[in-house]
Amino acid sequence: MRVLITQRVDLLTERGERRDALDQAWGNTLRGMLQSPALIYPMPNRSLDVDKTVSHLRPSLIVLSGGNDIGNAPERDATEAALLRRATADRIPVLAVCRGMLMVQHFLGGGLQRLTDHVAVEHRVRSVSEDASPHEFSVNSFHAWGIDRGTLANGLQALYCHSDGSVEAACHATLPWLSLMWHPERPGNGMTLANDWAGRWLCEVL
Repeated sequence: MRVLITQRVDLLTERGERRDALDQAWGNTLRGMLQSPALIYPMPNRSLDVDKTVSHLRPSLIVLSGGNDIGNAPERDATEAALLRRATADRIPVLAVCRGMLMVQHFLGGGLQRLTDHVAVEHRVRSVSEDASPHEFSVNSFHAWGIDRGTLANGLQALYCHSDGSVEAACHATLPWLSLMWHPERPGNGMTLANDWAGRWLCEVL
């Protein structure tokens, strides 16, 4: 399975460099979630290369990883928007994580809101459906921006929410896209359960 994953932009002021970076934990995380070997291809933040890269690689899954607020790394914003346009046209499955979920919301025309008490904490999320399994679990949290359920973009459906009304997981109504506000690649007391749930969802659409 080929997985195309986006990278954060890190600014090294002492060197005058803008670097693309990806947590090494993603390799093992995706192999565990997808229950199969995965070839990970980091996507450079060059939007002009997106169509050529996707056509050549033909990924089974596109991952929008975390890091960078929207607007702080324009080259990344442009790259991920181009990937989502291609994923829409070709119906490529997408896993959008933290900033990635915010990017999906932004791409679909939805708004974002500032949150409190969501940075470097663990908290519970609860399913919007009484029939969901698991109905509730703990996740890690590293975001200062989020999405209020009442302003979720057209096309997105809330799956799990925080007690403050912010959406923690959502799927697209017609495309095989799953968005998560927690970080599957980072540790946390409830992350095994959370990642098992997300992995099952992905395996059903891949």
